[in-house]
Amino acid sequence: MTPRQPGLVGRSRPVEAGGDPAQIDVAVDFVASNPALILLVAFLLAFVFFAYLFVRRTLTGLRDGFDEGYRGK
Repeated sequence: MTPRQPGLVGRSRPVEAGGDPAQIDVAVDFVASNPALILLVAFLLAFVFFAYLFVRRTLTGLRDGFDEGYRGK
């Protein structure tokens, strides 16, 4: 019988005494044990992506406006 390690949600098979768990197991355990942190990271990523698109659209419109004003339209 293998001892239960704190912070682990569950495993499909036990880890051998001399071996480390696979990296995917570590990632799945982290996501399952920290859902609030994952939501925060996803929100921050979405905010940065939105800010990039917003600034890009603003600067593109500003450039187009200057070009139209320079041409005298």
